[in-house]
Amino acid sequence: MSETQVVPIQCPNCGTPFQAPVRNVIDVGREPRLRQAFLAGQVNLAVCPNCKHGGLLEMPLVYHDPAAEFLAIYFPAQINIPVMERQKMIGQMTQALMSSLPTDQRKGYFLNPRQFMNRQHLTDAILGTMGISQEELDRQRKKTKLLDQLMVMADDPKGLQMMIKGQDTLLDYEFFMILSSVLEQIQAAGNEAAVQKLETLRENLMQLTTWGKRLARQEAAVASLDELKTPEELLEKIVDADLDEAGAIAVAARPLLDYAFFQKLTERVEAARGPEQERLRQLRDRLLEITQKLDQTARAEVEGATTLLKEILGSSSPRSLVRERIDEIDDVFMTILSYNMQAAERQGAKEALARMAMVYDELMQVVEEGMPPEIQLINDLLRAPYPDGTRELLQENREALTPEVLALIDQLAQDMSQREDAEATQTAKRLRDIRAQAMLLV
Repeated sequence: MSETQVVPIQCPNCGTPFQAPVRNVIDVGREPRLRQAFLAGQVNLAVCPNCKHGGLLEMPLVYHDPAAEFLAIYFPAQINIPVMERQKMIGQMTQALMSSLPTDQRKGYFLNPRQFMNRQHLTDAILGTMGISQEELDRQRKKTKLLDQLMVMADDPKGLQMMIKGQDTLLDYEFFMILSSVLEQIQAAGNEAAVQKLETLRENLMQLTTWGKRLARQEAAVASLDELKTPEELLEKIVDADLDEAGAIAVAARPLLDYAFFQKLTERVEAARGPEQERLRQLRDRLLEITQKLDQTARAEVEGATTLLKEILGSSSPRSLVRERIDEIDDVFMTILSYNMQAAERQGAKEALARMAMVYDELMQVVEEGMPPEIQLINDLLRAPYPDGTRELLQENREALTPEVLALIDQLAQDMSQREDAEATQTAKRLRDIRAQAMLLV
């Protein structure tokens, strides 16, 4: 059974025919990123290239999570076929998945896959395998329903204020995370009108809700750090802040909260009396708690990134493992990789350096594959020898040299020119030279 296929579609909005990739197998054991992609409504999402209208394609699929021993067959109720034929197809889908796995991974739960005809029910079951209780699901669903109701008054602050009266406790961090998730989904679907409406709703709710006002205070406290010039000023800023503001500052300025800082804060605690001393003591305890958690998280991230790098370098197929584990690769991993490459170069470990360079090149390739075509073209132009190589590449891609692409080259050149390093300055010049060549072809 092929995991993906391309299906022809005619846009219901503008009638444009196009093709969309459809996935009929989600095996999170092999591709962990697919779990979140499915939960976010980004699997089997078709977007018209002409009008940007989009939506989910309801297609049968297999969902497999070997760690949870969870196998599900999703067969949408909209697909109206006889029961016997449906069961035959389900059997074929299960058997095809089993055949694609090594013998030792074929376990008893494959004989009794769970069947779903409703996407929401499947989503709830998947969340259940992640340890999310039914109570949590019901709470999230209540907040999602509230979000739908508030959308009606998205651009009416007074109407919103009336609607949220008595429901302020529901409009918390979790609610705004749901709002952000929905926003990502409709952005992926290309529905610009809905995106703008949801962004307006979020902006208005930030001004009307307790959580939104609290976040605004935290953001203002962090922004004010740019005005501070000495450790003494930072101490005064934190001492004058409430717990929320001080916590936000601690997260943003962790390196500045060192031993000397806490020593001075302790002196302020001991010098104070009465309620003020208790307030400062709570403030210090809160800052210590936050910094300890940040340090623990940082250590865990470094250890995880180091372990992952060792696994990739020790693999018989490092390029394939990079692609399988791409969701686990972040800035910390890249920092660890860069540090180890520098160390290998200093020590003259040519073989180790070559293997790490291969991993780095593969990562850059994966990143570039996910970029829009216009960004890929600009990257190809920057790598091509100037002027002959860039001229040839521009001629080959003449139809792609739209006003939007030329404007993007301008913007990138401007951004690079504002950075204070020689490489960025050189890149800015190359971009301007490439744009000059492109203007001769349009």
